[in-house]
Amino acid sequence: MDTVTLRALTQADAPGLTTLLAGIEAVDATGEHYDEDDIADELADTSIDLGRDTLGVVDPDGALIGWTAVRAWTNVAGVDRVWLEGGVLPSRRGEGLGRRLLDWGERRARELHAARHPDLPGDLFVRVPATVPSQEALVRAAGYQPARYWYGMKRDLSAPLPPIPPVPDGLRVVPWSAQLDEPLRRAHGEAFADHWGSTPPDEQRWTQWYTGSRGFQPELSRLVLDGDRIAAYLLSYFYPAEAEATGVREAYVGQVGTLRPWRRRGLAGLLLATGLAAARSEGYGRASLTVDSSNPTGALGLYERAGFVVDHTSVTWAKPVG
Repeated sequence: MDTVTLRALTQADAPGLTTLLAGIEAVDATGEHYDEDDIADELADTSIDLGRDTLGVVDPDGALIGWTAVRAWTNVAGVDRVWLEGGVLPSRRGEGLGRRLLDWGERRARELHAARHPDLPGDLFVRVPATVPSQEALVRAAGYQPARYWYGMKRDLSAPLPPIPPVPDGLRVVPWSAQLDEPLRRAHGEAFADHWGSTPPDEQRWTQWYTGSRGFQPELSRLVLDGDRIAAYLLSYFYPAEAEATGVREAYVGQVGTLRPWRRRGLAGLLLATGLAAARSEGYGRASLTVDSSNPTGALGLYERAGFVVDHTSVTWAKPVG
């Protein structure tokens, strides 16, 4: 193995990390595509201290050939979940770099857990695409166990769309608006409180990764109101790098939630049908989403009935922080 340098990532690494991720995707075919703006956003994430929570592997020519990042939230619900992410250029796999990165990430995760939530149980999580058996072998050997299975699903918008059902009496469907954004953030935390692995987003994370992100599409996003209360919502996104890589404009359905008092009234199906129709009218050729295969609300069946089919799968692997 050539001599490599291990160092923290910086904002200046956005081009190199974009190239690295493209090299990984070319072999692993996970369905994830990023451009330099996407990576700049990731490196600007305020939940990560680049100097302490990231590590890059640099070859003698100065190219990034591996990386890892550790993400932990200051606000948690019951369990402190610390996520590890990263990868190694396929041509440099088998040299022990993945093991070194995972070991480093685990050490940093334990530091964060001890500093922020030492009185709570903690779990380390790594999400592994089904197309990367070498990464699965790595985490399995490190003592991780499969905890959750995820389906990436897609829906051709040129095919007949599901009919839009009538809005239940007393409710109304409205577009997203800035005036409703803070109530929506709180509603999202409530709607997903019983979902596995969910952490209520604080104002900073909501602004950066939800309705304040570059990809957020207000014209495709809808809320169901009961008076002035949010009963359900659907938020959609568009990622130019995905369109550039596939040649298809894809509307990504990022969040669909119904608050408990309004469940079992067909609101998720109403919003999904409305959102698909809006996406088609705006010129999108496909819709996509990611769903927990064991979602307790039956979301998988909802999406299948709306015409979504599984395109790729992944597994979240977990082990206790200690």
